[in-house]
Amino acid sequence: MYKANAVYIVTGREWMIFMKNRDNEFFDQQKLDELVKNRDLDTLRDQMVRILACPCCLNGFKHCRKYLKVFSVEEIQQTPYLATAAALICAIYGDLKQAEEFCQYVEQIPLMKLHLDIIIPGNDTEKMQNALIQLYKLASTEEILPNLPLAAGRITLINGFRDLTCYNDLVHDQKEQLKKWIKLFYGESAVGIAEVAYAEVCYLRDECFEAITTLVGIIPFIEKEGEVAVLFVALSLQMKIMIATGQIAVVYPILDMIYQRLYKERSRWLLENFDALKAWGLMYDGDVYTVADWMEQDAPSEFGELCMLDTYKYLIKMRAYILEEKYIAMLSLAEYLRQPLENTGRIMDICEMNLLCAISYYLSNKEEKAFCILDETIPIIKERRFDRLVADEGEKIYTVLRSYRNARRITDIYLDHLIDLAKKMALLYPDYLRKIKEDLPALTETEKEILLLLADERTNAEVADFMDISINTIKFHLKNIYAKLKVKTRQQAVKTAQKNKLLYDTVYKLMSIGKSHRKEGLM
Repeated sequence: MYKANAVYIVTGREWMIFMKNRDNEFFDQQKLDELVKNRDLDTLRDQMVRILACPCCLNGFKHCRKYLKVFSVEEIQQTPYLATAAALICAIYGDLKQAEEFCQYVEQIPLMKLHLDIIIPGNDTEKMQNALIQLYKLASTEEILPNLPLAAGRITLINGFRDLTCYNDLVHDQKEQLKKWIKLFYGESAVGIAEVAYAEVCYLRDECFEAITTLVGIIPFIEKEGEVAVLFVALSLQMKIMIATGQIAVVYPILDMIYQRLYKERSRWLLENFDALKAWGLMYDGDVYTVADWMEQDAPSEFGELCMLDTYKYLIKMRAYILEEKYIAMLSLAEYLRQPLENTGRIMDICEMNLLCAISYYLSNKEEKAFCILDETIPIIKERRFDRLVADEGEKIYTVLRSYRNARRITDIYLDHLIDLAKKMALLYPDYLRKIKEDLPALTETEKEILLLLADERTNAEVADFMDISINTIKFHLKNIYAKLKVKTRQQAVKTAQKNKLLYDTVYKLMSIGKSHRKEGLM
């Protein structure tokens, strides 16, 4: 007979394995599906309890949803672990009212209730703070290691399972004390959490040197002893800093490193955000085709049920809409997210979204609407020092802010500072969020292929030999290329084609053909 209030005890060794990657080996979809099919509810309940008792990314909880539906509401209410999972899943899908109702059935197990008071987002920060204090006392006196999540669908620690940016001053100014607190909450897996959170705050405040110095010092230790989720945040932050300091070439090896590490550690929940991170990073390099591919295959839809764990991906999708000049779609997506973000106290996400809304309104010739949003948002950004949140949007936000300052006749040192930061990013990445230029005459496929060979520094004779046509034909094509691009030399032709991204579609097609051939076993 199954006991509703049974507590599954995880051994120390199991705990450390699970904390390492939060992959949770008890979540075996095939086995769980088989239990559902056979209606073996006792075993399914036991397996669910094991899953929920172990460290897990919150992304993993949403995949438990269909298995919870097998049980009646009464059975869930009578089983604290299932009630806990139900509360978390309701919060994940934005139903805070239903989440609170399930929380009532965990009252008899204070440890679980404290976890829910901390994890489930909302605007009641006092309740969260009290729960943190109580959990801290339990961890200190009874040697209980809490089971708190980390990033929760976001590639950040300070804005992870909750928006904790109201504590940025504490994180920035009391790093050593923070390390002691985090050690009590996360045990041996606390390696690097305080340092990465500190580096995040430094980056937001445009203290890039301090941020990168901190990361370089702690990443090797995280790789050896820490959680993969913390490493993911650290490496992603390192990539951000490289972009902010003009080192875009470093982005590609960092992305490869992140992917290889996540794949090696079987971090399936963390991999869900990798492609979105890649799409965002390559926007700065003007790689619109990677962005288009992500939008087509992996971007979440706004035409269905909202999952709060997809917020990071939605924010990247907003940028993709701006890139494609689909401003109405971008603003519609923002309104889809606004109320859930406000209900869950996601101040940083709202500020980020509002900046993108201001850009979209401004580019839609609705300047006053853009400025009204900035009237509300800039004071919050100033209070919490979200400097890089603004600066990283480059030329588009630079143009908006400059017009805003002039229209409102604002004299403010901090606003001037933000405009200067955005101007620097605009100069570094003129192609960020910019659609491919189409004002030059279209090149033929043959002309594009010849330009690709010229970019490889091949002579006319080598190009003719490769293309299997005569040198005179090559010269004829070159004459047409020079006329279309309004240049006089092959070097100018290559530079103009690259600047206007005229060869991207040809490269993309060749890559697609290569992938197709490999799938067919031809390569």
